[in-house]
Amino acid sequence: MVFQNTVNHIKVAKYFHLDEFQCPCCLQVILHPLLLQKLNSLRNKIGSPIVITSGYRCITYNEEVRGVKGSYHLFGMAADIYAPQISLKELLQSAEEIGFSGIGYYPENNFLHLDIRPAGPARWQG
Repeated sequence: MVFQNTVNHIKVAKYFHLDEFQCPCCLQVILHPLLLQKLNSLRNKIGSPIVITSGYRCITYNEEVRGVKGSYHLFGMAADIYAPQISLKELLQSAEEIGFSGIGYYPENNFLHLDIRPAGPARWQG
């Protein structure tokens, strides 16, 4: 089992490893390069670590967590994140400045949903 836990432990950017984005149920991963680029820019901008709580989701896992049908997580185009060393509002402001097209703000659960949807900006609070 050790092999399965490390199979995706590959550095893909200055601050991230592929396994941070993998689906927790099947360990598969799809990661769009633009999402990775923007997250890396965000990490660089805030100057402190970012934790990916949900990256790629297979269909089964997306249904299990009651994700929306057609979620950008299914295509490796979304990540749910938080940054332990800064406030969620500061993280939100920096994500706006980086230019994520989809931003969901979830203050009660202390995370942001960030995506790179092609259909223009979308903002919501959950």
